[in-house]
Amino acid sequence: MPNALAQNFVATRPNEKLVTDVSYIYHKSGRCFLSVIKDLYDNSILAYTISRFNDNKLVFDNLDLVFDTQWKTELPCILHSDQGFQYTNRTYIKKLYRHNVMTSHSRKGNCYDNAPCENFFSHLKSESLELHVPENEQALLK
Repeated sequence: MPNALAQNFVATRPNEKLVTDVSYIYHKSGRCFLSVIKDLYDNSILAYTISRFNDNKLVFDNLDLVFDTQWKTELPCILHSDQGFQYTNRTYIKKLYRHNVMTSHSRKGNCYDNAPCENFFSHLKSESLELHVPENEQALLK
């Protein structure tokens, strides 16, 4: 798996370099999984999905939110992730290929290769979700 991003987290235009990952988020009744896609140009979250399951559907639904509904560029794009099963299967790669998006993957066991996503999750949890733990899954969606 190529690491095309190579920890170069500076983008000069929107949709040039995107990062994605999945993390767990807790509520008082259990936990869910959050998938995000972040644009390194302005650090905006382009899309997110929440599910009880860490599966392909979680990630594919998130891809669809960006690439099937709001994608308006023909310029090259890199979407960087770790080497999780959701990001290394053929369906994922084909979905991105249709939109001229190059996949990039972190080196095994190197969280620094996807630091912008890890940083987002860390701030979300420490500055919001741990201070005000949602009651249930529905409260997470608000």
